Amino acid sequence: MKVSRIKEFLTKKLRNRYRLIIRNDRNLEERISMVLTPLNVVLLLSGLMVVFTAISIFLLPLTPLRYIMPGGGEINPRDFRVMKHRLDSIERSMELRDQRDSNLYRILIGVDSATSFYDIKPKPVQQFNSWSFFPTATAHVGHSTPAIAESSVSSDKDKAPMKRVYSFYTPLKGVITDTFNQRNKHTAIDIASYPNAAVKATLDGTVVLSSWTPETGHVMVVQHTDNFISVYKHNAVLLKKQGNRVRVGEVIALMGNSGELTSGPHLHFELWHNGLAVNPADYIKF
Repeated sequence: MKVSRIKEFLTKKLRNRYRLIIRNDRNLEERISMVLTPLNVVLLLSGLMVVFTAISIFLLPLTPLRYIMPGGGEINPRDFRVMKHRLDSIERSMELRDQRDSNLYRILIGVDSATSFYDIKPKPVQQFNSWSFFPTATAHVGHSTPAIAESSVSSDKDKAPMKRVYSFYTPLKGVITDTFNQRNKHTAIDIASYPNAAVKATLDGTVVLSSWTPETGHVMVVQHTDNFISVYKHNAVLLKKQGNRVRVGEVIALMGNSGELTSGPHLHFELWHNGLAVNPADYIKF
């Protein structure tokens, strides 16, 4: 008797009719009007859930989620090898990038590094026994012609010494305001010139950094052959982007006075070899 009363009560409640009216809030104009019952609402929601579940079950085998479902299938061994190779390549690229960023950071803050620019499985580097310049007159201030340097290296085939010639281009015409001094941790040569003077690449190479830092302003770093790296700081404008190939003597920036550590309009020029700062005056005629 009690169960029948409860059943009758629920049936009556589920069949009660309610009107849903949607009006315009401004003028109360009636836009939508429909009659609903709790039973119709329950049936509608149940139908939508069934349709959504059916669609999900149909699409699940077409997505990678099938591999985590019981009985969803196994990974193809060939696909597994491809993914493993890609992961190894990504890991290798990240190691090289981290090493490059670490060395660039050391260069930018002026701290010597005991490692080469890329020290992960580096290629053999030719060792320079001595440097000598072709007989020329004393370099004048603002001299812009290339400085020729030659070195004796051993040939792998016949062990006979051979000459390797480098043409270092003076990066900027101007007056040297500060020289290379490791005791004072000034591993560069500062050159002052007229505003927006052209800054040129000292050797052929690839731009590995073209950015801005609060301390040194607009900075450009160029990677050259035989682990030579040239750094150009405090520029007003950078004319090359990271990844660009530059030629010796090509204009890559305009001299400026950017950055907190600048003492006036000048170019802060650094030269690195095998990860160590070297005196640019030993290689370039200023």
